[in-house]
Amino acid sequence: MDPTTVIGVQDLFAQYAHTIDGRDFDGFGALFTADAEYSLAGNAQRGRDAIKDFMRSVMTSPGGAHIITNVSVRSAVDGAGDGSCAAVADYLLTRRPEPDAPFAVIGVGKYDGTVVLDDGTWRFATLTITPQ
Repeated sequence: MDPTTVIGVQDLFAQYAHTIDGRDFDGFGALFTADAEYSLAGNAQRGRDAIKDFMRSVMTSPGGAHIITNVSVRSAVDGAGDGSCAAVADYLLTRRPEPDAPFAVIGVGKYDGTVVLDDGTWRFATLTITPQ
């Protein structure tokens, strides 16, 4: 695997965390292809606009932090022919129950995705988030 691909995909996951934690829904939507497929705990969305509208509707609690680790870029997706790669990662989701309270872990899970180089930018073509 080309190291620039690995770094680019790792940065894509970092941007995912930064944009959603910062409630930058337009920036978050830009991380996905126009026709991306996204599933969060079985709530499936298709298309960039549907994904960002969905996230806007669920990210209503006080701020938290996505901690994404163990990003692994796997081989190219067989037969796709578009330079796509499979990628997986683990996450912890933390949140403060009250503004002055300490952060607490409220979720653990994994990401399974397909990423593509879209007009020179790495984007998610598919992303499935499975709480564990």
